[in-house]
Amino acid sequence: MAWRHLLLPLSPAYRGAVAARRIAFSRGWLRRARLAAPVISVGNLTFGGTGKTPTVIALVRDLVRMGRRPAILTRGYKRRGDNQVVVIGPEPRHTVFEAGDEPLEMARQLPGVPVVVDADRERGGREAIRLGADVVVLDDGFQHLRLERDLDIVVIDAGDPWGGGRVPPLGRLREPIAALRSADAVLVTKVPDDWRPVVAEIESVVDRVSPALQVFVARLRPVRVRVTGEGWCDPSVLSGQRVFAFAGLGRPQGFVVTLAEAGAELVDSRWFPDHHDYRDQDVREVVAAAQAANAVPVTTAKDAVKLPADAEVWVVEAEMEPIEGSWRGLWRLLPGVAS
Repeated sequence: MAWRHLLLPLSPAYRGAVAARRIAFSRGWLRRARLAAPVISVGNLTFGGTGKTPTVIALVRDLVRMGRRPAILTRGYKRRGDNQVVVIGPEPRHTVFEAGDEPLEMARQLPGVPVVVDADRERGGREAIRLGADVVVLDDGFQHLRLERDLDIVVIDAGDPWGGGRVPPLGRLREPIAALRSADAVLVTKVPDDWRPVVAEIESVVDRVSPALQVFVARLRPVRVRVTGEGWCDPSVLSGQRVFAFAGLGRPQGFVVTLAEAGAELVDSRWFPDHHDYRDQDVREVVAAAQAANAVPVTTAKDAVKLPADAEVWVVEAEMEPIEGSWRGLWRLLPGVAS
């Protein structure tokens, strides 16, 4: 489109601004804060859809398994209000408007783990430590440079690794790919069954930018499905099932792949903007469309926290699973925190 060419001059300005900001923090021109506990940052290079939230949940779950006392630090994107909120599951008392959808999803899947929601991550980190955390996991932290971190993980979606290769307004890169030089590890997520060629191509780009950067691989695997009238069931319930998918995700194609790999038959779909606030009318329309297609409406756990409790939709809960079977390789980059 011709209008896109009018935006071309804005890309260098954006690229220069984010690069200058990173340089200013790295050289100490802008202050960085150090918490009294190790910080693990999980972030990304592109806007939305990389599997960052399931990665945070998986890593925190593994830290709990190892006897650590983790807390999650997040800003609570699109929530209403800027007061600090501490969300604790499995049945959080806060609403999605108070905390945000991703904090509620994390709290529900990580019972007893404090999820501190605060745009001021330094203040939120101090609260996490006051609550007893001995390690803090910083959600969406790669661009939040005010907070020092001990392990900086960048999550890359195998289906769309570089967001079109451009920064806004023409692409989905939050920063130039060269920012990977600041990372400690790359985690390639949502890989297909035949993942090696895809990962090799991503590794070739990473090697050109930062040859010493380690690359890990994980897939998103459904672990259970909440079926209307039956509760939580094994994901095999999706096999052969006609489904009408709907969600508000950064890249809904990843959800389509998850359903296909579970054996579901996708007959139609409706995609909303990322972090969409569902109206009752939205739900009624989705359910009606699914019924007309002789299918069941199905969505993600992230979307489910924004739906009425009695919504007659199936909910797929998925888990980020490392290809090598454990997170030990990643934890070796942070001696003393994991064992």
